[in-house]
Amino acid sequence: MYAVSLASLVCLALAACAGDPGGSAAPTSVAPTTTSTTTAPPTTTATASRTTKPSTTTTKATPSRSTTVAPPKPKPVTALAPVPRAGAEPTVRFPKNEPAVGSGANASVARVPDSVWNRMVGVSWTQGCPVGRSQLRYVRVNFWGFDGKRSRGSLVVNASIADETAAAFARLYSLQFRIRQMKPMDSTWGKNPKGPGANDYAAMEADNTSAFNCRYVGGEEASKVYSKHAYGTAIDVNDFENPYVADDGTVYPDRYWLHRRGPAPGVFSSSGSAAVRAFTSQGLRWGGLWNNPDYQHFDR
Repeated sequence: MYAVSLASLVCLALAACAGDPGGSAAPTSVAPTTTSTTTAPPTTTATASRTTKPSTTTTKATPSRSTTVAPPKPKPVTALAPVPRAGAEPTVRFPKNEPAVGSGANASVARVPDSVWNRMVGVSWTQGCPVGRSQLRYVRVNFWGFDGKRSRGSLVVNASIADETAAAFARLYSLQFRIRQMKPMDSTWGKNPKGPGANDYAAMEADNTSAFNCRYVGGEEASKVYSKHAYGTAIDVNDFENPYVADDGTVYPDRYWLHRRGPAPGVFSSSGSAAVRAFTSQGLRWGGLWNNPDYQHFDR
């Protein structure tokens, strides 16, 4: 029995000694894991640092490129080439147009000033006219003359179309549409030999652009029907280049441009032309579409 017991003790002792190497293996496997975890943060820090620097550089470069490409502003046009003489020209000449005021069309609308009204009374306005001074307005606007210069013109219209008139002529200015002259109907023209109002026939011969004139329908004075000009709701532009055909077939003031309706300086060539649309877009109708055309005429 002792022999067996001793042998058993020896075996147990040997088994205990053999267990030590197995127990020391656990720390060895933990050590690499700890080392791997420790080296990870430096990698993350380096990546963040590289990402931030390029972003800052790109943001600074963008404004500098946009600043250098701004184009220079074009200079405003101050004169155009004069229009060559046509086959027919106005026979009545008046003093030179007033010089333009300010830039662009510089249109304005105001009550009729005393200086203008005093020249109208007894001529283009008389007692019995369908409208009075309070219903009229004084429109001033720059325009391009046939001489190529910027000039200043004025006309008297009904207050109901004053703003539209100013807008239409401002549009003509932007189109560089030529206008011979633009003066109110007053004592300058003398009295109408065929009825009330200022002498519209002299104004047409002078190629004058105008509006209010307390007169009967031109060429039909015997009817004693007031024209829309007597109300200030009609405008005649460039009479010579845009003639009027009366009911009896008479052409005022000249036939030269009657059948020359193609695009030309100062001519209202068609209802689709930009110059005509300058007025029709403001709610005015064009007489060029009538059976007896009145190419110079716009009204409401």
